[in-house]
Amino acid sequence: MNLLAESGSGIFLIWMGSVKLKSMMGMALLAAAASVLAWSGWALYRERYPSWYEEVRLSDGRIITIKQRRRYYENYGTAESWVTFDLPELGGKRVWHSRLRPQRVDVVDGKVYVFGKPRGIKQNQYYRYPKNYMVGFVWNGADFVRIPFLSIPENIRNEENVYPCERNQMKVISIIEKDEQWCPVSGDRWRYGKKLFFLIIENWPHFMRGWVAESRFLTDFFKRRCHGDN
Repeated sequence: MNLLAESGSGIFLIWMGSVKLKSMMGMALLAAAASVLAWSGWALYRERYPSWYEEVRLSDGRIITIKQRRRYYENYGTAESWVTFDLPELGGKRVWHSRLRPQRVDVVDGKVYVFGKPRGIKQNQYYRYPKNYMVGFVWNGADFVRIPFLSIPENIRNEENVYPCERNQMKVISIIEKDEQWCPVSGDRWRYGKKLFFLIIENWPHFMRGWVAESRFLTDFFKRRCHGDN
């Protein structure tokens, strides 16, 4: 009887150990799966909302560090952006939120200006088809308010100083790095440059307006811009 009891007890202990081992393995697999899902979710979030810090040189020579964050879609580009920066003229750290691809932040005569470019149809509709393809704002002491793009001082509206392409990195992008590798290609001969080119359609020669009128699509397209917002 004692031998039989001991044998049964041994089998029971082995069975309990097996159940415990399986339970621990199951928990480990669940934990691993949860980690994979969490990592995948974070990777997808980082891909959709890339963010980074970069140095920006202002027109008065100051170099500041800003944070960029974008809502980005592959094969489309930037749909929404947040630029965080700190200036005495702002009274501290502020966030410029827009549906634009940011192009410049700067200070002229004590006023803080920012501007950017709408990427697609929805963004152009949201900003009521800006005439010059770019949308500008000035800090009024409480918020960034939209102003006619051509009212931005000329010396700062012809060049970008905010990195236009999406990045995802932890270290700060330096002025040197930005000067060495700007994007995307634009301007003369498709070079990688900061110079901006925009159209003032109201000043186009009459023969070019007539050429535009030959295409219904282009007519509608440019008509919206000729009567669009600044």
